[in-house]
Amino acid sequence: MKNYTCWRKILTIISLCLYLIIVNSPPAFASIHKYPEGADKVMFRSVQSLRDTDDKAWQVVLYKRVKSGIVNSFNLRLVGFPGTELQHPLPLKVAAGNQEIGKANDIWSESDLPLNVGEYDFKSIITQLESNRPLRLDLPVKGEKETELLVPPFSVREWRVLLDTN
Repeated sequence: MKNYTCWRKILTIISLCLYLIIVNSPPAFASIHKYPEGADKVMFRSVQSLRDTDDKAWQVVLYKRVKSGIVNSFNLRLVGFPGTELQHPLPLKVAAGNQEIGKANDIWSESDLPLNVGEYDFKSIITQLESNRPLRLDLPVKGEKETELLVPPFSVREWRVLLDTN
């Protein structure tokens, strides 16, 4: 009986230690990165790897450029992997559930990007996000029906943090 009591005390202490470690863990931080581009110019960006409804991989980069404390641009770059081509210059439709938030204009023609890359002006969309509800991006993929890319709540939360980052 004495041996049983000893093991019980040891397990209680271990359980208490594990509980304290879990409870006192710091929250997860957003993976927003800052890149200086000049004396008074900075780029902040959030990078995610997501899969569309056809299980194709996409790199999703939301970034903003700030000059002298003023936001010059807030863009969403979508990079499709092997064999994916986006139709240009079609806008990107953005919805949260069944509610359409708006369309982001295609600015791909203003840059020298390959056909599997889409670049969209996201400033008017990001300012409308009031919660971390998942988003649905309707991608204008060449030769296919529109493909949906689902943006999970943790990504939307990071994007909203990026909006307020200076």
